[in-house]
Amino acid sequence: MRIARIRRCDKSEQTVKEHVEGVAKLCMQFAGKIGMPHMGKAVALKHDMGKAKQEFESYLRYSFENPDDKSLRGKVNHASAGAKYCFDNFFSTTDQYQKLTAQIISHIICSHHGGLIDVLDLSGRDCFSARVNPDSEIFYEESVNTFCSECFTAEQISKVISMAVEEVKAILPKLRKCINPLRFSVHLLIKYLFSCLIDADRFDSYKFDLNLSDIREVDVLELWHDFSEKLECCLYSLPKEKNIDKLRSEISYSCKEFAGKNGTGVYQLCVPTGGGKTLSSLRFALEHAIEYKKERIFYIIPYTTIIDQNAKDIKDILKNENEILEHHSNLIRDTEDEKYKLLTERWDSPIILTTMVQFLNTVFSGGTQNIRRMHNLANSVIIFDEIQALPVKCIHLFNGLINFLASICNSTIVLCSATQPLLSGTAKPLKLSDNPNIVTSVKENFRKFKRVKLYDKRIVGGYSTEQLADFILYQMESVNSVLAVFNTKTTAAEVFKTISQINKQLHEEEQYHIFHLSTNMCPAHRLDVLDKIKGKLGRCKVICVSTQMIEAGVNISFDCVIRALAGLDSIAQAAGRCNRHAEVDCRDVFVVNVKDENLAKLQDIKRGKECSERIFDEFKEDPERFDMDLLSPAAMNIYYQYYFNDPYVKAEMDYYLPKKNVYLFDLLDKNSIGVKAYESRNNKSKLMFHQAFMTAGDEFCVIEENTTGILVPHDDIGKDLILKINSDCDMNNLKKYLVQAQQYSVNLYQYQISKLEKLHAIYNLKNGNVIALRDNFYDENLGVVEEGRPMETLIIKV
Repeated sequence: MRIARIRRCDKSEQTVKEHVEGVAKLCMQFAGKIGMPHMGKAVALKHDMGKAKQEFESYLRYSFENPDDKSLRGKVNHASAGAKYCFDNFFSTTDQYQKLTAQIISHIICSHHGGLIDVLDLSGRDCFSARVNPDSEIFYEESVNTFCSECFTAEQISKVISMAVEEVKAILPKLRKCINPLRFSVHLLIKYLFSCLIDADRFDSYKFDLNLSDIREVDVLELWHDFSEKLECCLYSLPKEKNIDKLRSEISYSCKEFAGKNGTGVYQLCVPTGGGKTLSSLRFALEHAIEYKKERIFYIIPYTTIIDQNAKDIKDILKNENEILEHHSNLIRDTEDEKYKLLTERWDSPIILTTMVQFLNTVFSGGTQNIRRMHNLANSVIIFDEIQALPVKCIHLFNGLINFLASICNSTIVLCSATQPLLSGTAKPLKLSDNPNIVTSVKENFRKFKRVKLYDKRIVGGYSTEQLADFILYQMESVNSVLAVFNTKTTAAEVFKTISQINKQLHEEEQYHIFHLSTNMCPAHRLDVLDKIKGKLGRCKVICVSTQMIEAGVNISFDCVIRALAGLDSIAQAAGRCNRHAEVDCRDVFVVNVKDENLAKLQDIKRGKECSERIFDEFKEDPERFDMDLLSPAAMNIYYQYYFNDPYVKAEMDYYLPKKNVYLFDLLDKNSIGVKAYESRNNKSKLMFHQAFMTAGDEFCVIEENTTGILVPHDDIGKDLILKINSDCDMNNLKKYLVQAQQYSVNLYQYQISKLEKLHAIYNLKNGNVIALRDNFYDENLGVVEEGRPMETLIIKV
């Protein structure tokens, strides 16, 4: 019997048949969630057909005996045989459903090492056919004959394919109904099935390597009941003395009532800032999960804000950290190293708290690391907090994905925001449910929650760093706490340093407690700072200088807020941190403009800022048009009309790639340029779909540049985790340490990584698959910094 793996600890062997059977069982389970178990099985049965040959077994045994020799890695092609078998035997037919089925299965199999390949690339090259029929020798006949004699017969395979064809035939009408362009929906279906294979393949390998026969199954329905009881106890104990407490309670109850009476769909929760969205949406999710038997709950927050406090609050209430995953970043880089492939995050916990970056990367980035998570989004409740922060270029990709998740994957979506963007009114719209609003009387709720007044304090040319510091300190003369929020980490850091210098010159009894928050700090560090701030508020004079990360998911209240000019939605979110619990009737929020602010890489903020300037100028002329309030729903609706009708914004919604002069959405839909280039040199393509999957995946990034997660040495726990991950620990412990390390990770842009590399400030752990920062480049006020002590004073063992 040909073998698929060898376990290093005891030299046990897993045969190709054993591995394929294990993967098929999982794949059927995963694909069954969308009614395609046999399609999942068909993909799984043939994915490793190319391992049923002497060449692969010789490679496997040599690699086992010589683990340090990586020279043969990637040299033995085992992915093409199964793809070729399926395409050659099932594509040549007049049955269009069978042709589509055969191409989908073949495409997934030939892509399962390295990520989904282009069918046609932008030059018109047929990458799919080249992969199915490679020039190099793949020992095809040997693989097919051995596989069919040792594993599954041709008749067995054919029977499974026939059932898969029926499933494809059944799902196509559903794809047409979810209002996306059909080809785009087909691309999402392919990715979903690819996700099933990648996760099943890696998980079966993981179980074999750790000799795990059974994995603990969680009774999610019992868990939802337990969590719901704990949440209800918490809500019952909340104060209900003030009017604002009663309003929050009413909103929360509305969420619970709505959840049990409305089935799977796409809903909106429009609640004013400070209205208790976090617990209200969680109450909805648990009630809905119980009533409609959902498997998971996702809580997704913008990248620019912090998930840390919401995660801590939810864990404190539900009292079960083992079933709640925080996923901030991918600490393991996408790699061909088998050991590390098995450790990438798969989102199998009942509750997952993550960012919009991780959510969108799961489906739209390239490679195999992220996509393995996609199938776990099915049959879930997915809550998006502060949906207005969705990057403009991702709007149509997001809309299409949400339509697919709701219509095909049986997932319920909740879009939370005090400032709901007009996603259902775009060229490629989001399909909201017929009764989408969880809470009604939005205008009345906003009136009742009003507790701040917004002042336009812009000046010609903008405020310098020194003027911003002076403005903050001037406000401190009449209040006990100020929060200043800026658009860039550079401005926030410079203002923090300037105020700190001024503060040092004051007499000790006159000094302020000054804090800084940014995404250059790891989650554990940010939580530490927030706890310190909360401990000082109401008892001391406090100044906090922050990036926009504090604008969502942070339950904190300052006497005064100063916000750098940005989109009106961001200004409203910052205002939500002022007088949050209606400590007094009304407090002040000031909007300022920043001199020489560099927003070149923050085009969404730049466009929002321009629309806000227009709103502010028009408000001066006709305040009644805005209901006399710059933060009213009327003002927000006008803002979004301006914003979504901005020519740049409208053009960006399909994710324009200027260097290639193509839209990423089209690459995943018609691939117009690739098809045109192909047909200019050939007859019309006979293939059923032509998407440029790999080109799109390589180009996709939620923010301006893709980021890399690095481990930072904040406090003794962070330093200890770096040592543990760098030690010779087994895979089980390594996976546990990597989960804990999410609290000690910082996402950095590539240009930041390059700078730190030149300074020898970062180093590789575990053969380069995890990166760590050296101690002297992590500042306890600013987080990651680019100035450290001279490296020759450091002696670090790597």
